[in-house]
Amino acid sequence: MHETDHPRAFSGRDRPDASAPLRSRILPAIALALMTMALTSSGWAADRGKCGAKLWVLWGDGRHDDTAALNAWFRGDPVVWGENGRSVGRQISDRVFRLSAAVYIPSGTGRRIDRFQFIWPERKEWVVGGTIVSPGDANQPPIATGLTKIGAGPGEGVPYASQTPKPAAPGDSANCLVS
Repeated sequence: MHETDHPRAFSGRDRPDASAPLRSRILPAIALALMTMALTSSGWAADRGKCGAKLWVLWGDGRHDDTAALNAWFRGDPVVWGENGRSVGRQISDRVFRLSAAVYIPSGTGRRIDRFQFIWPERKEWVVGGTIVSPGDANQPPIATGLTKIGAGPGEGVPYASQTPKPAAPGDSANCLVS
């Protein structure tokens, strides 16, 4: 039998050379330590208990696809601005949103968007506004005023009745991923 036919134990010639530069052995350890500290920071640790909470990032710059984050914002979920990490709040003004799918605006969330552009580049459609308000009362329909639609079909942008979605509750286990 040949020596290479069997797995062999760790031998002295497999160990890193003791004369190797110190930094080549220490840098990976430092990187691992920094990653561990970042993952266990108090902010991250606090958010782990909120399994239903997701971090939605909205850009409003016309370059990033904002479809999911804008829908989350209209639903009442917490959303942050991509450029600075600050909370978006209940009102948005003077932004351009690149979209790839429908935007749903339910009642009952108290959200308002003014002087905006919704752009679906693949469909060559634009909605330029004006104002859209989702009243705080779930029994009142959203209000859209001063909108201009370009490239949209006659049934586009027409309100219809649906169930009002509720935002994800931070401590609600129904919002947790289960496998």
